[in-house]
Amino acid sequence: MSEKIAVNSLKAWLLGIRPASLGGALMTVFVGSGLAHNVSPETFSWTVAILCGVFACFMQVSANLINDVVDFKRGLDKDDPERIDRIYANGLLTRKAMNWGTVVCLTVGCLVGLVILSLVREHLAWGGWEIVLMGAVVVACTFLYSLVFAYHGMGDLAVLLCFGLIPVCGTFYVLTYTLTWEALWVAIIAGCSIDTLLILNNYRDRDEDPAAGKYTSVAILGEPFGRYLYLFAGLICLVMIALLFVGGRISWIGLLYASLPYLALHLYAWLKLNRIREGDALNELYYETPRNFSLLGLLLTIALW
Repeated sequence: MSEKIAVNSLKAWLLGIRPASLGGALMTVFVGSGLAHNVSPETFSWTVAILCGVFACFMQVSANLINDVVDFKRGLDKDDPERIDRIYANGLLTRKAMNWGTVVCLTVGCLVGLVILSLVREHLAWGGWEIVLMGAVVVACTFLYSLVFAYHGMGDLAVLLCFGLIPVCGTFYVLTYTLTWEALWVAIIAGCSIDTLLILNNYRDRDEDPAAGKYTSVAILGEPFGRYLYLFAGLICLVMIALLFVGGRISWIGLLYASLPYLALHLYAWLKLNRIREGDALNELYYETPRNFSLLGLLLTIALW
């Protein structure tokens, strides 16, 4: 680490928040909002949509902080000055600070969720209890991902749930007061595209993870599985976009500009993954993969809008 960062400083907190990870959380709200405006513009509320984005961000930061502590405690993350993202392992944030940060983020996120509930409750079929249940699942997942899912081969399913089904369908529901098959398709697009980043991470660490007791799907099923899972996760997004076109939710022009750029970039990234396969050179894909799914989210939102 070329620059000395003070313990519990603002810069340390910014590293702990991992701003780059917020793109995935916001993408789910963008595409869910885009579909909601497409299906029911008369019920669409900018206030509720923005609050959904705030809620998603605070939950994501909470999960980041919890994951940092759990990975260190399990021996997966070790003190490494070159890995400045490991804020707890490197001592940039104390355990007390991490605990308080997690509590504050979860509390603020829950309060935002209650505000959303108060704004839409009268329009919901079950009086808002379904939103309370959904929020409780989100909070539980912020802990369960690091404690259970990520270490027992269920990380990909957890991402599909936490970065697809719950946030996309939840955003759509509070903006339209209903659920449709199209919401499920868009949720799969968000979840699968964001999962490519987790697949990449698991692929890179496939040999190191088992030593720390972390058995990801790639570590269990092998290197070829990881490579082709990365490809498949991106291609399934294109199938779901085609279903949106067949369902009349996007035009053929929208189909082309929402799918073709992502297809080209995803295939390029996958070919690079095939060529590199291991080592620090894979780090290039840590910039390209989130760029790809962020672009997909933006273009799909525009197509739906």
